[in-house]
Amino acid sequence: MKISKLSISNFRCIKDQTFNSKEFSIFIGDNATGKTSIIEAVNYALSPYFLSGRIKHTDFYAGSDDPIAIKIEFDENFTASLPDGYITQKIECNGVYLEIKKRDKAAAGKAFSDIVVLTHYVIPNRPKDNDKGWEIQRKSGTKFQFDERLLALSQVELEKFPKSFYFGKNRERQLQRGFNSSISSVFDDFNWRFSKGIRDEKVAEGEENFFAKKSIFEKEIISKIDEASLKKSFEALNNKLKNFEVENIDLSFIDGNAPFDHAFLSQKLEKLDLPVTTLGSGVEMIISLLFLETLASLSKENIIVLIDEPELHLHPHLQEKLVQYLIEFSKANQVFISTHSPYFFKNCLKNSQIELLITKNTDAGIAVENTGSQFGLFPWSPSWGEINYSAYDLPTIEFHNELYGYIQEEQKKYTIDQVETYFVGKSITKSKKWTEIKNGQAQQPQDATLMTFVRNSIHHPENTSNGGYTPQELKSSIDEMIKLVKNP
Repeated sequence: MKISKLSISNFRCIKDQTFNSKEFSIFIGDNATGKTSIIEAVNYALSPYFLSGRIKHTDFYAGSDDPIAIKIEFDENFTASLPDGYITQKIECNGVYLEIKKRDKAAAGKAFSDIVVLTHYVIPNRPKDNDKGWEIQRKSGTKFQFDERLLALSQVELEKFPKSFYFGKNRERQLQRGFNSSISSVFDDFNWRFSKGIRDEKVAEGEENFFAKKSIFEKEIISKIDEASLKKSFEALNNKLKNFEVENIDLSFIDGNAPFDHAFLSQKLEKLDLPVTTLGSGVEMIISLLFLETLASLSKENIIVLIDEPELHLHPHLQEKLVQYLIEFSKANQVFISTHSPYFFKNCLKNSQIELLITKNTDAGIAVENTGSQFGLFPWSPSWGEINYSAYDLPTIEFHNELYGYIQEEQKKYTIDQVETYFVGKSITKSKKWTEIKNGQAQQPQDATLMTFVRNSIHHPENTSNGGYTPQELKSSIDEMIKLVKNP
């Protein structure tokens, strides 16, 4: 199951945007164009707990009082189980809706209130039946009515709903226990499975149960130090504690109720367990991803991975390996990333499972555009030059050469004079002067269009008699040629 559409309103720098996504969605664009905000919006919408404490006044668009709204639509249904007396009703859903409003006044009876009020629920796959919500018919013939409150994401039991894992820029804690880290949710699940396993454990005759084995192991650890002095210390401590009616205090190295609370991933070396947190945050994130994928495949769960700038702390070779892994990973799951690194999108341009989206700061505000509407200048589109120009407003000489050469081929104007005649025929004036060098001698300056002047300057850097071109002239020349490619 995949997210197929995402709508965001009044969240940070985003006023109102809706766009489609695929198995692997890559957001590229200049700084401060909303890439991180989009990734975090998805994370918030899929997070059932503790959201109100993470929202700040600055999360509201331009400081306004308009509510934040985030809506996610999936390409398949999942099931919500709603309590109905002694039974449950199964409701088919296909989306999540999150609305965040500023609180008008403090909550009654509370000294400290959250600054926001949340409405956060899963969306049934059909419209409301009336103003009060939805209804279905019970087997008895009576109607079961329900509304958004019963569908609250933090309370409702869901089947086939994907788990999400978010890797922000400060990702060094993802493999450490702590609030909202990726590993915490995994280890909490392990603790639950362990506790259930201990309760259901059947010990064969002559064998020891877990707690007996735990005691033997802990005694073995203690035996590696001065056991006699340690024993005397705890005997003295317990004698004193008897006056306080407290008994049997001893050292424990393993929490028998939640043994994974202090677990950590490590690299096993001879006589040393090296925590993976010492291997660098880039490698740590890769280990975390691989660990999550392994667990998901074993449990047959679908997961959504959100990564803000995965290239951080990774050299180019590892970046290329990571993107290939993510492409393969997204065939069974879903991935959203924001990036500035060409290594993350250079091999993704022709892959049908990948949606490359550009974030832009326009006069109307932040815009998110599918690259299908941006590219298509060439049969091989999109090229790196197109991406750099469209996403980062970066004119490059490679893109200029690409456009100039393509126009020559398409119009069959193979000489400079021929292509100049074509440009003039399109009402482009010869606004520049180009001085050719022959046999080391400067020739008579010739009139030239801006496009040919820039082209000649790029192709003949040894000719310094023309003064070169400015960055603005490179951009203007590219803009003119884009118009000609679109309207030849």
